[in-house]
Amino acid sequence: MKYIVITGATGGVGSMLAQGLAANGHHIICLGRSLERLEGLAVQLRSRGWKASVEVADMMDHDQVIEAGERMLKDLGQVDVWINNVGVNNHNAIGPSWELEPQDWWTEVSLNLYTTYIGTRTAINLMKGRNAGYIINLGGGGVQEPKPFGSAYGAAKTAIVKFTETVNIELEQEGLKIKTFAFNPGFIRNTRTEELVESEVARRYMPNLEQILKYGKMSEISDSIELIEVLISGKADALAGRYFFSDDQDVLKAIAKQKLYVEEGRNLLRVR
Repeated sequence: MKYIVITGATGGVGSMLAQGLAANGHHIICLGRSLERLEGLAVQLRSRGWKASVEVADMMDHDQVIEAGERMLKDLGQVDVWINNVGVNNHNAIGPSWELEPQDWWTEVSLNLYTTYIGTRTAINLMKGRNAGYIINLGGGGVQEPKPFGSAYGAAKTAIVKFTETVNIELEQEGLKIKTFAFNPGFIRNTRTEELVESEVARRYMPNLEQILKYGKMSEISDSIELIEVLISGKADALAGRYFFSDDQDVLKAIAKQKLYVEEGRNLLRVR
């Protein structure tokens, strides 16, 4: 059993991760802004005999997140895994980059990238005492290939993947045994996904999303749960800092050939 923090725990993917990991026997620390929604999720988990607690903090507020982390250590004694799930794909940040309001574009980047930085920074300082732990950051669309009309989201997610690798190198050089990973959960059906797909702006600039939602193969949250379990098991420690995909179980291939992956720099963002 591990103590796992999930930021944005009441969101679409966040709540699904919370349920899946709680079902596997872990204690889930549901972190977010709305006490009411967080308590609702925690009650739902506990009603099934699973372990869950709640911490309230706005991930854009550094001081709030630090205070939440201090309470976690006081109440639980340790944090083993921190999943930076919080993020957005706002409708007002979709469209030709030169037509978007600059503040809308930057807000989109911040809500994805800055929250990941704050979460990572906080997690490392919580884990340093035990010199152990895992930080998992969510990548997404725009990392592997350009995301036209979604430049803010794509830029933020790409930065998150490079940030994850960079921090892992820093941890290694400082002699800390905390590991960072990034992964792409894929296109998972949930209320937020449906609202985005059905929005006027998405239908205009990203019509392929509706086709995928209606007729394509969607990603399954179970694949993300399985990937996270592998990453926090220690089996992939030699591959820390890398970016994985939940859909195709590429982490298992990487573990089987980890020496080759390290030598060739696979699953890292590089200009070749």
